Amino acid sequence: MIVPMTPREIQLVMSWKPQAFWPDEQRVLNKLETALSNAAQPDLSRLPLQIIRGWAEESLGGSYGGGEVANPEEAVVLRKLQEALGEV
Repeated sequence: MIVPMTPREIQLVMSWKPQAFWPDEQRVLNKLETALSNAAQPDLSRLPLQIIRGWAEESLGGSYGGGEVANPEEAVVLRKLQEALGEV
């Protein structure tokens, strides 16, 4: 699924997990880096989207569904993740 993210939003997501711990996380970072370097929107399946959501929860402090979001840019990215996962 193509997730409509700007280059800045991709960089923001990558900042949530600057170093991968698991191979799946590294694959997600590689996909994001490829999209960024090709000036394209990332093509992510459900598992990578769920991994990114986990990064958001770790980075932004708890479940973002009812938690606080630090800035409007993060809120936009989280909304796009929710839409892609069919949670909206």
